[in-house]
Amino acid sequence: MSQSTLLVLLILAVIVLIAAGIGIWQMQRTRLRPLPDESKRRYASSWRAIEARFIEEPRNAIHEADQTAVALLQERGAKLDDDRHIPDDLRRAREAARAQEGEQGTEGMRKAMLHYKAMFIDAVGESARESDKSPSREVA
Repeated sequence: MSQSTLLVLLILAVIVLIAAGIGIWQMQRTRLRPLPDESKRRYASSWRAIEARFIEEPRNAIHEADQTAVALLQERGAKLDDDRHIPDDLRRAREAARAQEGEQGTEGMRKAMLHYKAMFIDAVGESARESDKSPSREVA
């Protein structure tokens, strides 16, 4: 092998290593860490209140859902410093809520709530959400 061939192979190997390093760094940067159990319980309680409020005060519930989702994502380690790093569900929720502004119906807000709920379930998990509910009492 000539020196030029070795040099080309060495350069290619360096490029591959750099690309792999960047890929690993990006994966670690976008991976969200799990919430501690106490935070899961707190967010589960907050989410139930937000969902209940949506029937009577949909705009207020959407605003609170957005604030709660941002706090939840930040606690999980999400970088929300620019639009490129905002998770898809948060971006879609905000777009759906914005599309509804000025209109009579609540379809956009309903879609926004579904996206917020997806973020919530991803963070808290369906089983943690269900186990946190207090048992209902039957009335005789």
